Amino acid sequence: MARTTTRDVGTLGGYTIRRRERLERLEGSYLELVHERTGARHIHVECPDDNNAFAVFFPTVPKDSTGVAHILEHVVLAGSQRYPVRDPFFSMSRRSLATFMNALTAADWTMYLFSSRNAKDFMNLLDVYLDATFFPRLSEDSFKQEGIRFEFEDPQDVTSGLRYRGVVFNEMKGALASPQAAVQRGIGRSLFPDLTYAHVSGGDPEDIPNLTWEQLRRFHAVHYHPSNAYFYTYGDQPLERTLEAIERNALSRFQRIEVEASISDVTRFAKPVAAVEPYPVTAGEHHGRKSQALVAWVTVPTGDSFRVLAMKVLAEVLLANAGSPLRKALIDSRLGTAMADGSGLQDDYREAVFGAGLKDIASEDAAKVQKVVLDTLERLAGEGVAKAQVDAAIHRLEFEKRERSNAGLPYALKVLFSAMAPYYYGGDPYSAMNFDADLAHLEKARAEGPFFEDLIRAELLDNPHRVLLTIEPDPELEERQRRRELDRLAVVEAGLDDSDRARIVAEALRLKTDQERKHDLTSLPTLELSDIPMKFEDVPSRDVALGAARIEFFPQPTNGVTYVDVRADFSALSPEQKDLLPLFSRVLTQSGAAGQDYVEIAARIAATTGGVGASPQVQSLAASDDYLQSFVLSGRALDRNARPFVELLADLVTRLEIEPRRLKEVIAESATRLESSIANLGFQLAILRAQSKLSSEGAINDRLQGMGMLHVMRRLARLGDDEVGDLISRLDAIRTRLFRRGSIRVVVTCEEAMVETLEDLLAGFAGALPEGGDEEHAEKPEPLEAVAEARTAPLPVAFNVRTFTTVRYTHPDAAPLLVLANYLRDTFLHRELREKGGAYGGFAAAGIAGGTFYLGSYRDPNIVRTYDVYDHAVTWVTDGEIDAEPLKEAILGACSDVDPLESPDIKGRREAANRATGFTREERERFKRRLLAVTADDLRRVARGYLAGARPAQVSVAGPELVEAARHERPDLFEVVAPV
Repeated sequence: MARTTTRDVGTLGGYTIRRRERLERLEGSYLELVHERTGARHIHVECPDDNNAFAVFFPTVPKDSTGVAHILEHVVLAGSQRYPVRDPFFSMSRRSLATFMNALTAADWTMYLFSSRNAKDFMNLLDVYLDATFFPRLSEDSFKQEGIRFEFEDPQDVTSGLRYRGVVFNEMKGALASPQAAVQRGIGRSLFPDLTYAHVSGGDPEDIPNLTWEQLRRFHAVHYHPSNAYFYTYGDQPLERTLEAIERNALSRFQRIEVEASISDVTRFAKPVAAVEPYPVTAGEHHGRKSQALVAWVTVPTGDSFRVLAMKVLAEVLLANAGSPLRKALIDSRLGTAMADGSGLQDDYREAVFGAGLKDIASEDAAKVQKVVLDTLERLAGEGVAKAQVDAAIHRLEFEKRERSNAGLPYALKVLFSAMAPYYYGGDPYSAMNFDADLAHLEKARAEGPFFEDLIRAELLDNPHRVLLTIEPDPELEERQRRRELDRLAVVEAGLDDSDRARIVAEALRLKTDQERKHDLTSLPTLELSDIPMKFEDVPSRDVALGAARIEFFPQPTNGVTYVDVRADFSALSPEQKDLLPLFSRVLTQSGAAGQDYVEIAARIAATTGGVGASPQVQSLAASDDYLQSFVLSGRALDRNARPFVELLADLVTRLEIEPRRLKEVIAESATRLESSIANLGFQLAILRAQSKLSSEGAINDRLQGMGMLHVMRRLARLGDDEVGDLISRLDAIRTRLFRRGSIRVVVTCEEAMVETLEDLLAGFAGALPEGGDEEHAEKPEPLEAVAEARTAPLPVAFNVRTFTTVRYTHPDAAPLLVLANYLRDTFLHRELREKGGAYGGFAAAGIAGGTFYLGSYRDPNIVRTYDVYDHAVTWVTDGEIDAEPLKEAILGACSDVDPLESPDIKGRREAANRATGFTREERERFKRRLLAVTADDLRRVARGYLAGARPAQVSVAGPELVEAARHERPDLFEVVAPV
């Protein structure tokens, strides 16, 4: 491999390389360095990956719930010494080809991280990130915009009522509105009462107003120092160049100091405790069995990679799948319907937390849930843990280490997070990355005695540091919180004199003026359009016809992992059958088959694959208004398990056995999971519902992924026992109609050496399928009625979406529409919705595949004001000046959108999808050329042609109080108001 530095140990500029180790799994090396002048720590992963990554994080240990670390994360990115613009972070996201850019606030650290495949871009981003973190302006106006401020309801009217404003303030209202948030809050308060984890690091809206600008600045001075910094780099760029930039632009200006930001181990309990946390539900909603019970322990230090590995294996054994003994015992108890939030191992504290419990319980049954947990653990400790289950759990973890996928998060950053805890908490990051030594140690310990049985006793049964946490629905919680906020504001307002009121008005005006002022961005580094690569990679393939079945092989360097997608055309299914596809997706992989019950099938999946899943997918065609309807059964496995993997897939599609009780469990678990996730799915539900009013494609997507799907799952959850048999017949009819030789296409991404083996295996798979395939197509759904709609849910914020019908990918106007979306988002909506309006996000997006365009807001305190902003967005483009630099940035962003980061597993799937839908490499390169040619006149033209005067569809998902206030202010805003 190409080395990024020739040094093994010794000095490197201002650094000392303390350790270099081989990372065989990454075909590279691990380097551990320290900056001698400041004591800053640095890990570098040297490997042949052109997606280079950088991160710096600081231990940040809040002593209250004012959200100081979280708000500081926002304010740090709002201007710095060398880059004194209002929002360099968002500005750089527009001037970059980054494959990832973000900042994260955890319970006890704050991280700034990015990755890019472009060497110039990497250095540009590095400069901006270093200046932002170590030399931020931390202006008072930025604190007030991002954190908290007073403002009158009408900023210029002192009689309109005092209100709190701030991006984080509103973000956290939404973030804390879910049962999941209540669980995490309860774990922190009950298990770590004397540590920082007892506080809400993101900020509690009731405490955020207590934070001052001076406290924020002091927090930065204490925590954001190189002596308290942990750096990480990854990839194939020369290490010396990166270290020299870090030294020159940041570290050379500091001396080593002592920073007290450590976290001690928690004081262990002498006996277990119990705690109750409320979560909001809508008044009038049935709350009888909407509680959760979680039994949770503080266990091993997360800095110890071996002990964490042992606990991860144990958690996999106990809870990972339907056949896992503790999970099965809980579900079989019928006390609840699904695993509680917080179940599993959480290793993002100084000491890991293990939890297990149930959702949808009666509150008074919490003690019964705890008894099931403890009795099951006692039985396992006494009778023994099945060797096959431990083997399967180790296989699962080994698979995770083997797979190099950029899905979800760039692999470069997954490597960091795999070693984050030992890096931070004083362990050995190399052991966590390397994995093999710890695994060998674990295998040796297993061979020497009852290792996991002893672990159950030591860390769980004999460990009194335990909580029984009950999460209870509270229909009055939001109203009490709202009243406390208004009462507090009333007290403040009563103490204001005329000069105070004038000051608040003047500050609001000053902030608004600064937000609207054009800032000179020339100090920021940027890429040019000439830096954009114009060509797309040619992905080789090999097509095989096995009778009527088609198989597409995409040879890729997958590091010994095989990926298989079985794609079945579902266009011939009836509307009623299509409505059942989301349920069928779960039933297909969570039932019995081939004479084995669901527990045995779950064990096969765990032992031989890296996961098997299924989902219905709708894919737009590039050159027409039509779309593909595919039901996809997908899985992945180590090459050595290719035969049992393919045999498993064959058994699922040809010999599925659905048992009535298991079906009811799957339905209940699915419905519960959806209901408890509404607070986090608000934007998805709103956008899918809005698009369902524009086209047939939108309508079917809503039925498969949106509110339509939610409503069907609710109806299924109410089925009686006498109706389950008929449902089983209907599901089996779907299976037999989908999986026929003439209606499937198999997509395989694998190593070149595996193609011949897999061809033989898949010939057997295809041969097991019945002949035939449906040529007729069922009638496609009509769009829903295009009425403005508000859907209510227990939320303190809103998600507001307005959508338009436009044109698809191959149309010449698709390119300027994509650029227009980026331009609107970056130069208008971000300012109006986030900076001024306090929403966590304001967006515009062009769905060029399906011919849609939308404007949206996320965790928004406003409804009417946001739709007013949408009203002005189009005229702002058509009638305003479009500057050359923001236009260039919008084009850069659009080029990045159409050329995302991929990894071998993604390349095969994406290429197969592109070929099926007409998004050929030639068509994509033609589209990129059109992007580069977009002009200001093009933006005005498509804005007038597709957005001005159009009849859009609009949907808001919001709390009932917000909806009612919006209807009072503008009675004609919504034609339909109903619960989600």
